[in-house]
Amino acid sequence: MGGWTLTTRRAAAGVALAFLVGGCSSPGTPISAISPTFGSISPSKSPHASPSPSKSRTAPAEPKVANPFEDASLVRFLAGQSGVVTAALYDKNTNQTWVYHPGVLEYTASIVKVEIMGTLLRRAQNGQPLTPTEQSELDSMIEISDNTSASDLLYDVGGPPAVQRFDDLAGLTDTTPHATNPPIPGTPWPAWGLTSTTARDQVTLVKRFVYPNSVLTGASRSQGLTLMKSVEVGQNWGVSYGVLPGTTVALKNGWIEFPDALPYASMPGGWQINSIGWIKGHGRNYVLAVLTNNDPSEQYGIDTIQGISQQVFTMLGPHA
Repeated sequence: MGGWTLTTRRAAAGVALAFLVGGCSSPGTPISAISPTFGSISPSKSPHASPSPSKSRTAPAEPKVANPFEDASLVRFLAGQSGVVTAALYDKNTNQTWVYHPGVLEYTASIVKVEIMGTLLRRAQNGQPLTPTEQSELDSMIEISDNTSASDLLYDVGGPPAVQRFDDLAGLTDTTPHATNPPIPGTPWPAWGLTSTTARDQVTLVKRFVYPNSVLTGASRSQGLTLMKSVEVGQNWGVSYGVLPGTTVALKNGWIEFPDALPYASMPGGWQINSIGWIKGHGRNYVLAVLTNNDPSEQYGIDTIQGISQQVFTMLGPHA
């Protein structure tokens, strides 16, 4: 974050946090203005050579799955939920991506810790290995969502500008790390939780850890996924819900309660609850991100996310 100093870092580390920050309401997006729109992105197909005259057979079409967010049962479920919900889903088996409420911006809260982790691991790839302290802080930042560790590591990697560079490299086109020093004025919460993002960007982020790419090496991806698979009991809700035993799940969640009287007009009060992760097993292989805000309670937001998770796992049934 621009303007971070050692003094600022120490002050941030000493803040007594009432919550493990995870997100906030959608900045600049009026709650009443959001209509139930859907987005579907199909993979671009590379041109195929024309078949020779002696061959009449065509190449088999890629398997397709109907947009899960347009499934009647999920539509009914979401129509009955209050607050704002946006989600994105990538299915590796069909190389399809779907977005529910495309373009809606949300605050990250603690899911930004995956961006901080990516920035740190990318730095290590470039010749600056993690110190023992940084490794310990990385473990606690992801596994138990420790805020002090996140603030320390954010300082170590160069603050929000460094995270922005990683985001740009990773293809997060609508994500902006927050540039206010912690804590948020009038609260005990670290300001990095006000990073703004979209559900689709969060799917892109998780994909960088799951599938081979030029941003993170196999070793970095493995380290990150190992931590996301080891989130402590009590924080492993969300996109893991409704999966069958034996399914691999790597996730990170975020949550925060915003009082009505904060110096940010875009915060209507209520809870921001977010969950992002990778699910593989029983024929499934997908990345899901669900971001919610203005939830009347923490459990309400969790229930909304888990209702989506359960139906997505069912709809993306085993592929032949």
